[in-house]
Amino acid sequence: MSGLKSIGANALWLAAPFVAVAVVWELWARLGSFPPKLFPSLITVADTFVRLAISGVLWAATEATLVRLVLGFVLAAVVGVIVGILMGRYQWVEDLLVPIVSMIYPIPGLAYAPLFVLWFGLGDLPSVLLVAVASCFAVIINTWKGVRAVKPIWIRAAESMGARDRQLFRLVILPAALPYILTGLRLGLAQAWRILVAVEMLMSVSRGLGWMIFGAQEFLATDVMLSSIAAIGFIGVLLEKQVFERLERYTVVRWGMLTA
Repeated sequence: MSGLKSIGANALWLAAPFVAVAVVWELWARLGSFPPKLFPSLITVADTFVRLAISGVLWAATEATLVRLVLGFVLAAVVGVIVGILMGRYQWVEDLLVPIVSMIYPIPGLAYAPLFVLWFGLGDLPSVLLVAVASCFAVIINTWKGVRAVKPIWIRAAESMGARDRQLFRLVILPAALPYILTGLRLGLAQAWRILVAVEMLMSVSRGLGWMIFGAQEFLATDVMLSSIAAIGFIGVLLEKQVFERLERYTVVRWGMLTA
C-alpha cells in the first residue's frame, strides 16, 4: 500500500509543472490580449490534435519525419562512434582530427543548409545528410573522451593476460567507454531532432512535422502548429524512455557502471 502511495506521490509531483503550465496557458488564452486564432486554448489544440490523428495527416507527417531522423542519426552514430574510437586509440588520428572537430562543432547545423541545397538540391537527401553532419560531432567528441578515459591499468592487465586487439576492444575499451558513447548518442539525437524540424521548413520536403508547422504558419493555423509541436515533444520523450533508458538498463546499469 505504501508503495502505491509512493508511486502516486511521484506521479503527482511529476505532473505538477505540466498542470501549472496548462492552467496558466488556459487562463491567458481566455483572458489575454491575443485573439483565439493566434493563441488557442488547450481544448482547441487537443481537438485539432485528435482530428489530425484520426484523418491520418499527423501520422503521415510523423512517419516522414521519423524516416529522415532514423536515416540521418544512424549515419551520424556509425561515423561518430568509429571516428571517436579511432581518435581515442591512435594519437596521430587525434592530432589530425581534433583541430577540425573543434572548429566545426560550434557551427550551427543550419549554417550549412544553403550549401547542401546547392550541392544536393531540395528534398530528402540534403535533409538526411544535414541531420547526419549536424549530429555526428557530439557523438565523435563523447566517444573520443570515453575511449581516452579508459584506465590504462585495465588495458595493461588485459594485455598481460594475452588479450588481442579485437578482444581488448570488445571486452575492455567498449564497455568502459559505453557510458560516454551513450551520452554522445543522446546529445546527437537531440541535435538531430532539433535541426530536422528546421530543415524540413527549408528543404521543400513533401511532408513532415516541420513542413506542417511551416505550412500552418501561412494560414494562421496556430492550433495545427501547436499540435505538431506537441507531437515532436511526445516523440522525443518516447525515444528517450523506450530507446536510451532501455539500452542503459541492459548494458551499463546491468554491469554496475551506472545506477538506475
